[in-house]
Amino acid sequence: MKFFTLVVLVVLILSGCAYSIQDIDVSKVESNCARQCTMSYSSCVSGGNQVGFKTETLRACKEGYEACIKTCPAR
Repeated sequence: MKFFTLVVLVVLILSGCAYSIQDIDVSKVESNCARQCTMSYSSCVSGGNQVGFKTETLRACKEGYEACIKTCPAR
């Protein structure tokens, strides 16, 4: 669980508040699935250092994360 928390914190720092995933409740889904979604999100937002990276892309990363979490089985 500590790893998951660390990944979420890194992702929040990289993505900024406007498109952060902190408002998505993952407490009711299987943790391994949520971890995979978080890793995918982190990979998506890591492109934020590229020239031309836009807020639309950050929004798409968050929407992709939300969609991924919805596919996770319940705990």
